[in-house]
Amino acid sequence: MSIAPLDLCLNIGRAHASLNLKLQEELGAFHGLDYEVFTLLHRLLSTEGGCMRAADLARSLGVPISALVRKMVLLEKSGLAERTAGLKGDGLHATIRPGGRKLMQAAVTTAEAICADAVKSLAPESLSQINVALLALCHDDAPFA
Repeated sequence: MSIAPLDLCLNIGRAHASLNLKLQEELGAFHGLDYEVFTLLHRLLSTEGGCMRAADLARSLGVPISALVRKMVLLEKSGLAERTAGLKGDGLHATIRPGGRKLMQAAVTTAEAICADAVKSLAPESLSQINVALLALCHDDAPFA
């Protein structure tokens, strides 16, 4: 069975929107996080030392640096993350704070359960191939990078 590229892309968009809505609802209800903040903190959590150059973080999240700085200001006020100057003069950095780490431990468990439920109808042996294909869509020359 063949599917037109436009239909495939629209289906990917609908699936993303549905998953995003579910994550938004559950992360908000149980942890007080919206999906964008969760992805930002998750990205920091996955880096060595919980710290990343702000420009690299913005690029990896697909947002302009100005949007990242606005989010970081809110995260600083809530004690979940902070902005720091780079030790090597390499610009602004974002760092997850202990409170952010603690909150994310529980939030990741919630998100993992939601995502496991979302992919349960897919063949387990196909997940790696699907992941590689989706990552290929997220190449470095994205328009907002």
